[in-house]
Amino acid sequence: MHGRVKVRTSEEQAEAKKKEQQEKLKIYSSVTSKIFIKRKNDELDEELLELTRGILEKNPDFYTFWNYRRETLLRMKDQKLLTFLFSNRDDEELKKLSLLELDLTQHCLKVNPKSYSTWNHRFWVMEFNPDADWKRELKLCNFFLSQDERNFHCWDYRRLVAKKCLISPEEELEYTSKLIESNFSNYSAWHYRSKLLPIIHLDTVTGSIKENVLLKEFELIQNAAFTDPDDQSVWFYHRWLLGKNSILQILNVSVFKPEKSILVLLSEPLQVNSQNLKLYVNDTTVHTCWRSVSQNMPVSSVWLCDFPLDPVDTISSVTVKLSERDIEDSLSCSLDGILSSTWKKSSRRDIFRSTLNAAAKDVLEQELESCQQLNDLEPDNKWTVFTCVLLMRALNDSKFDDQIVDFMNKLMKIDALRKNYYKDLGSKFVIENMIESLPVDVRSIDLSKNHLTSLHHFDHFLLIEHIDLSSNNLTSIYPFQYLVYLKSAILDDNQLTTFHGVENLKHLKSLSVQRNCIKEPKNLNILKTCSSLEELFLQDNPLFLEADYNKTLCIFQNNGQFHFNVNFN
Repeated sequence: MHGRVKVRTSEEQAEAKKKEQQEKLKIYSSVTSKIFIKRKNDELDEELLELTRGILEKNPDFYTFWNYRRETLLRMKDQKLLTFLFSNRDDEELKKLSLLELDLTQHCLKVNPKSYSTWNHRFWVMEFNPDADWKRELKLCNFFLSQDERNFHCWDYRRLVAKKCLISPEEELEYTSKLIESNFSNYSAWHYRSKLLPIIHLDTVTGSIKENVLLKEFELIQNAAFTDPDDQSVWFYHRWLLGKNSILQILNVSVFKPEKSILVLLSEPLQVNSQNLKLYVNDTTVHTCWRSVSQNMPVSSVWLCDFPLDPVDTISSVTVKLSERDIEDSLSCSLDGILSSTWKKSSRRDIFRSTLNAAAKDVLEQELESCQQLNDLEPDNKWTVFTCVLLMRALNDSKFDDQIVDFMNKLMKIDALRKNYYKDLGSKFVIENMIESLPVDVRSIDLSKNHLTSLHHFDHFLLIEHIDLSSNNLTSIYPFQYLVYLKSAILDDNQLTTFHGVENLKHLKSLSVQRNCIKEPKNLNILKTCSSLEELFLQDNPLFLEADYNKTLCIFQNNGQFHFNVNFN
């Protein structure tokens, strides 16, 4: 037995490893504590740089220590500048510090190429460096992206570097083409492409990419899509191509004289103030304070303000002007009634889908035919089925209505985990069709018996006074907050549990929620803000299983705050 090497048992190995980890943790905790103490004592010096370096080389995502390094470097830079003023020294030491930081970040990126903290610090150092080589950084990004094409932190860094190198969007678009040619599955390259095309080839009239460019893009992705039908990257890009970009503009201006209120509808949600959304009364600028339809929504597509002048009858028109993201738009409304309203366009046809010329329509029809053929070969491929639906929607032909329903039902079977998503998407299609078919001045809509599970684009219904949503599958009516002039709503035979969305609807007089899932009397409290509510139909809700519901409702009627009659028949 003498002279034989002793082999550790697994228990001994585990114990030794545990002790080693404990020692490392002890050192790690000791060093981090020392760093915090030095920072607290304002000891921003080279020792702090050395200590944080040791920690960051092991754990690059310790964001606080990167902050400490930046503070220290700025302190040292200020000191060097003072020295320079009195001794006429150059900035070689600052360059040296920058190079050391770049070496540290490069080491940390080898440990974790997706460390957001490290990429952020590297960009800061490059701007700190008096002799920054941005071209070198571009090559570094390309190297890391060749190792991992989905390193989105590196992609973000590369976009910043590209701006510093004055690389044009056209050059960047060509770069994505090369990446895609080498690998169709480069999701990040497809995504970057979707950001570049609206900058280079946007048709400001239609709000979509120029049609000739779109046709080339469809040709680009066709081989990729049908080479590997299961690759989601190209399908997502294909879906984006079929969409329609929104042009920021004012869609509607309405003035309600009795309330002395002005309402503005924008084409997309935006945070507004008196600077980017200006009000003119009789061509004179008037300062006003805008508020969204919900206090919990700092970003909204619908904004209100109180009428700034009195008497209202002396005012003939109001004009609202929007200035945002180099976009200038305005819309005027003449005051000729109790509720005066002006729309940007006289029709809402095709507001969710691009109009197509003969060439584009022919290309989409060919793609639809190819997708349907692929679906025959691989009937359970959800991407192919889903793309068929999107192509039919883009072609905007009523002959596809039944097929769209069949394909949506099929998707709910072959992709059951996303069944509710497809139901909500089907609801979105129904509402979009309704909006595009209605005149802009409609005041009443019927969306009953449409199997709706969710509500979409309700800001386009902001002037609606009567709505019927009975016999659907709704669990929420939160978008009702946009219906500021709503007077009556029928929501019978749904699955509602609360009234969130109707609060603060000052004109709501009648609300019917029969045969829903309202369980507790406290759910009625939200209706106290509906100051005009006179009728509430609640029968056949679980609420009536409560033993003292009669007493509770009676209290609501007579407590001086809840002013309406509860109807049971």
